[in-house]
Amino acid sequence: MKGSNDHKRVGKIIFKKAIWRLQDNIVQWLWFVFGVKKDRIGFDKGLLTWQRESRHRNLRRNVHICLLEVNPKEGKFGRFTAFWINERSRICSASLNERIEDADVLWVYSQDPLPPESKEELLQKVKRAKPGTPVINHPDVYDSYHEEYAFSALENAGVSVPRSMFTERDVGKTLVVYKIRGKHWSPKLLSLYHGPIEGYRPFEFVDSKGPDGLYRQYRVLYVAEIIHPNYVAFSHKWNVERANREHFEYTFEINPVETESIHLIARTLNIQYFSVDYLRRSSDNLPFFTDINVYPLPVDFTETAREFGYYGRWHLVDNRVRLGIPEPSGRPFWENFDEAMVSFAGKTSQKDDIFKKTYSIR
Repeated sequence: MKGSNDHKRVGKIIFKKAIWRLQDNIVQWLWFVFGVKKDRIGFDKGLLTWQRESRHRNLRRNVHICLLEVNPKEGKFGRFTAFWINERSRICSASLNERIEDADVLWVYSQDPLPPESKEELLQKVKRAKPGTPVINHPDVYDSYHEEYAFSALENAGVSVPRSMFTERDVGKTLVVYKIRGKHWSPKLLSLYHGPIEGYRPFEFVDSKGPDGLYRQYRVLYVAEIIHPNYVAFSHKWNVERANREHFEYTFEINPVETESIHLIARTLNIQYFSVDYLRRSSDNLPFFTDINVYPLPVDFTETAREFGYYGRWHLVDNRVRLGIPEPSGRPFWENFDEAMVSFAGKTSQKDDIFKKTYSIR
């Protein structure tokens, strides 16, 4: 009976989202007919997005960012991210696989891990840039998180990660999570340790259950030394993920240990853009960093947008603006982003002048 109810619930959610998508497509073409304000309509396939992208192609701002997306070939998040940089930033413009030669920043933005041919293609694109052009997530280090040494390197640097080395003493006693090697969003197996499994890697289980009986997972975005709290996901399942979450909260404080750990991850793996998931252990609140993604999903959850009267697809970093929640830093994300990109592009000496001309309040 419970299984039947679950199927009905899932069916209702799918139907609701299908209706939302249909409405999203309609307002892209006929927003003026239905009286929907343009600033309530996000990215999507349709006339309004095409008009905005046409305007973006003529943008010339202080810092030009070229996103390099070659895997998958048809693209995935690159066009979406370039769109929102152009819409939201006041100092940066962005292109996708174009204007490499005049870019101030190259940003490798492709699905990981990179196949050898994709890495070679990216390296050739990087060579076309001006000498000394800084690169976010260079192809040579793009897959560093997937390397066998990654967790031990992070642990040696002082980052708290789940234990991944086990002995005979752990067999049948230590609770572990078996993860498929080299894949994101792959099934995970929770069991007592019973030795190595081909194709899997074991990590000691970290119990993140709160007093309300819900497990918690924290997600943070890192961009060129910006640490941006994204959300806390809650679930009755130990493996908190999008499919089984109960709800999200978009406000949480990052403590000094977590802040330093995230900077250590960036320095140790030599990456400048990633999302990181971590758990706070129930017994002592100690953070354990469990997953790093250099190509994280940037699209806001549909229900978050629609429940507040927005259409289309929106960037996660704008959630607090739409929900009327103050930013943890006290400044809008995009202002922090602009400041970080000016510095990363090597224009630090011009930063004050650029900001005075662009932002009325500093």
